[in-house]
Amino acid sequence: MTDYQVLVIGPRRGLIDVLRARSIPFSLWQEKDVFKPSRLQKNVTAPFWNSAEKIREQVRKSFPGNQYTHIIAGTEAAVLPAAIARRQLGARLSSAATGTRCRDKLVMKQYLGEFGIPMTRYMADSAELDPQEVFAALGTPIVRKFRKSSGGKGLQYIHRPEDYVPGDHGLSLLERYIDAPEASIESFIDNGRIRFTNITHYQVKGHTNFIPAVLDAEQQRTLRALNERVIEALNIGWGMTHLEVYLTERGPLFGEIALRPPGGYIMNAIQHAWDFNPWEAFLAMELGEAFSFPSEPVCYAASEVLHPGAGTIVSVRGKSTVLDEQGVREFRIKVKPGDVMDGRSGLGQDAGFVVHASATAQERLALHERIVAALVIEIK
Repeated sequence: MTDYQVLVIGPRRGLIDVLRARSIPFSLWQEKDVFKPSRLQKNVTAPFWNSAEKIREQVRKSFPGNQYTHIIAGTEAAVLPAAIARRQLGARLSSAATGTRCRDKLVMKQYLGEFGIPMTRYMADSAELDPQEVFAALGTPIVRKFRKSSGGKGLQYIHRPEDYVPGDHGLSLLERYIDAPEASIESFIDNGRIRFTNITHYQVKGHTNFIPAVLDAEQQRTLRALNERVIEALNIGWGMTHLEVYLTERGPLFGEIALRPPGGYIMNAIQHAWDFNPWEAFLAMELGEAFSFPSEPVCYAASEVLHPGAGTIVSVRGKSTVLDEQGVREFRIKVKPGDVMDGRSGLGQDAGFVVHASATAQERLALHERIVAALVIEIK
């Protein structure tokens, strides 16, 4: 089948580039008017509602009489709207229940707990909770996160019962803090089968991702097995997943899973490490097409996500040094002196990025250290 009509909810640059390169007609539903489809296609700017009824109402209002063969969610907030819109607009169907479980962290953990997936202790945040009982159950510090968010938006660490302000409206989740290295597992899925898996190590949490991770054979088997169990339990039939784990001494603990491509420029690093375009692969999985995946990486890549913290940019130093490094594949600085940086409320906020590739894991680590030492974004 090649007569596609695609609706993209929550567009991502890489996906839009591939759709355009293949001349596939596509319409957009986005929260901000960032991307432009062709003049013959529809462009809707509207919220990604969390309520199923509001989503259905938005679809009826924005896409009356439209039919699409495929609806693709590119962002976390778009997963549930896409699952619901597929039924209204005649597209390839997915499970709305799976969409909810991959969007709501509390529902996700409650559901996967029934399958014996190992995870940290948690509870729903509510106004009825007693702070002393919360700390007795979860320890110190407590991690509070929004149930329906991504990239660490709204993440809080609460260290004392007197600092705990009970939540309301069931918007947040409370978790026991885990002091352990973290990793993620990216999978491409077609017809209920995992076609390709990459493991990413968070070398510096929130800033540096190593792709692929350097793990022994037993660690890799354990992580892949956990990933398979989660994907099977959630009954994910197709698309791309991004599963985050804590690498504790007792074994991996499930963090959360997203049914969409990862951020943090991980897709860029996957392309260099594995020598294929992951956006082309993602589109193929969404369209139900064949795709040839590699069996081994060709190099050791990394993405360095830059954010100096809140303040006014004074200077950016070391750009020429970074550009002189042979392993640097992509490099962009988004700020200049005088720009004001807000505090980083989510991992999607950055001042630029570097993607680099090396022949060995040791060379990758050394290049990472040189880049971090040379590239300085000074703030005041």
